[in-house]
Amino acid sequence: MSASIYADEGSATPEKPSPWLMVPLLTSNPKMDTSVGGLAGYLYQFDQKSAPSMFGASGTYSASDSFFGVLFAQAFFDSNKQRLSVAVTSGKVNNDYHNFLDSGLSAQTTDNVKAFATRYTHAVGSDWFVGGQFLSTNYVIEAEGLVEQHLDSIGLTGMESAGVGLVIGYDSRNNQRNATDGQYFLFHNNAYRESLGGEENFDVFNGAFSDYRRLSDRYVLATQFQGRWTDDAPKSGHSSVSLRGYVRGMQLKPNYMHLTLDNRIKVKDKWGVVIYGGVGCLYEDVEACDTGDAIYPALGAGVSYLLREKAGIVIRAEYVVGKDDNDGVYLSLGHPY
Repeated sequence: MSASIYADEGSATPEKPSPWLMVPLLTSNPKMDTSVGGLAGYLYQFDQKSAPSMFGASGTYSASDSFFGVLFAQAFFDSNKQRLSVAVTSGKVNNDYHNFLDSGLSAQTTDNVKAFATRYTHAVGSDWFVGGQFLSTNYVIEAEGLVEQHLDSIGLTGMESAGVGLVIGYDSRNNQRNATDGQYFLFHNNAYRESLGGEENFDVFNGAFSDYRRLSDRYVLATQFQGRWTDDAPKSGHSSVSLRGYVRGMQLKPNYMHLTLDNRIKVKDKWGVVIYGGVGCLYEDVEACDTGDAIYPALGAGVSYLLREKAGIVIRAEYVVGKDDNDGVYLSLGHPY
């Protein structure tokens, strides 16, 4: 099927929209300053039953003289039975922490990051997918003085890592990018090994379950449980808080899980309101989730705009606040899940 499936509904003479997308990106928080940039993407549908694929690039630059660039591909083909994702990332991130890793130290660090990731899955039954993935990262944390000594003492100096893993998924969503009905389950692991070119041997396990319910013509409730668990990982491979409103990597523990609710309310035409909330736990032993220090809440609200209905392309602008002066402003492509 041609790209004409994206024609705006209700038009007397539907026109074929451009397959190209240009989307502004913005993130702002008190710890990472303000980052602005954009995403350029190309939409293509391989066949009538497959979801539209996207190929593109994005880049951001921040007031802290940080930059990040990504080349990506997200492909659905063979009547939606095969899925392939590829991403290449490069960047430099200057961080300004007031209480780095709860050490009591103010820290200015620079992370130089390069990464490559790919994942392939194939349908094995009704809504079930099985496949594999490969991830390679190379990043170095640069710091000075007491902060450098502290990073060295806890083993957080960056590393080269390479891992392979199994991917198992279940997907009954009615749209892969903007679901209003269905469920999505994904479990995958990364076995990082020196034999693959890394510096450490350790394992990471990721799991997520998302549920989408249309409660009325204008209201969709999306719920997600997500977790990341490590085994024998160095500090540089530990988990961090992945809720919106927090800076990833500022707090680190071996394991993490969260529960979130994303309320999506249609207001008029393609405009909507979003209300996001959740609570996460970052821990070494799960018993720590009974204590306040391990718990991280988040609550936010904003607006959304449905840019391409058939492809499920949504732009969101929102403000999210967490605990301990953590908050953030986001202008992003797509829902958080």
